[in-house]
Amino acid sequence: MVSLKDGILRLNFASGIPDLLWGVSFFMLMLSVICFGSTTVGANYFYYFVFFLFIGISLSISLAERLRTGKIFISLHTFWYGLFVLLAFASSIWADSFATSFVPLSKIIQILAVTYCLILYLDRESRMQQYIRTVLAASAFLMVYLFVKTPAQQWFSGFLGAVTSYNSNDVGCALTIAVLFSFYEAYVRHRKAFYFVCVPFFFTVILTSSRKALFMSVLGVLLMVTFNYRARNYILRVLCAILTGVLTIVLIYNIPFLYQTVGVRLDHMIEYLFSDRTSGATIDYSLTLRRFYIDMAKSFFKERPFFGIGLNNFSYRILEYGKTFSYAHNNYWEIAADLGIIGFITYYWFYAYLFVKLTRQMINGHKSALLFMTVLLLFIIFEYGMVNYYKMQVHLVLAAAFCAVSLNDTKVPTEEEEE
Repeated sequence: MVSLKDGILRLNFASGIPDLLWGVSFFMLMLSVICFGSTTVGANYFYYFVFFLFIGISLSISLAERLRTGKIFISLHTFWYGLFVLLAFASSIWADSFATSFVPLSKIIQILAVTYCLILYLDRESRMQQYIRTVLAASAFLMVYLFVKTPAQQWFSGFLGAVTSYNSNDVGCALTIAVLFSFYEAYVRHRKAFYFVCVPFFFTVILTSSRKALFMSVLGVLLMVTFNYRARNYILRVLCAILTGVLTIVLIYNIPFLYQTVGVRLDHMIEYLFSDRTSGATIDYSLTLRRFYIDMAKSFFKERPFFGIGLNNFSYRILEYGKTFSYAHNNYWEIAADLGIIGFITYYWFYAYLFVKLTRQMINGHKSALLFMTVLLLFIIFEYGMVNYYKMQVHLVLAAAFCAVSLNDTKVPTEEEEE
């Protein structure tokens, strides 16, 4: 590895070259997942190239290490998501549309393969730090890419991120993870320089116009400060975090270009929440449509509550109702409608497992638990408005959270961690 200490640059090629190769392949994979999202013919070649590159390098490194020790294992995470993949595959038998049920199968199988390799590799603290830094590096590339590829006059017009071919919520989610990772490094790990990384990420989140990403970023920072109860002047820190969140909202409403970017959408959301929905007036078409999709998912669930209508068949059903081919915009009801109670339990028991483990480790003073508990809670809360079961960037974080839990189980917090 390359390291800088006391003004001396040290190169350790013996142990560093495999880790460097892994870091490069993972960086490229992250770019394909959060930045280059085009699915037009030929445009996704980059993704498949880095997908197989990452798989090959990860397996070469990890299996070579484990073969020497004779320890090759299937993690609990792989068992969980593998079981979900099998259920998803089996649901094609009773699905309304056999062909439609296979549409997301390729994505979730790829997630299973990539997360398996990630878990094999993240078996020590240094590699967990490498993972965090690589995610931040890829997110920084994304941020620069957005501003370079988007004409300057469109930076503050709302929905920054269209140049990636991902929707603004996906781009906002990627940047939110970067906000939380950089804030963790600065606030929890006391590497103050990362504040200068966190602020631009947060500013870019605002420019995406994603309400979910904005709330996730603000709430995530507040949760991390709240969970870090061992910090000196704890109450003062929490109050400062709350005031910073309030100040952010005030600035959004008082700076014209920020208001036009996301403030208008916040107003529409507030008006929608407090409006008389029986009047038939449409205040925010996006929120109204999401409510319709969720209500339809509930009705499909009631038809077949145990096994559902088949993976991805919410999209098939909603198309039959005369709407466009879409999803439920709610991970809970999407899974419940498609895979029933069985699928819901199969998917969400692992969230419960992570929640319990991270809570205990957070109480015991493990710093990484602060980060991943925050991210997990944000997923739990905001999956009411987003579908994540086939999102690679989300499952990479869940796999890293599992690795953090496993690493924390094997060590006792140091005095620095308990500080």
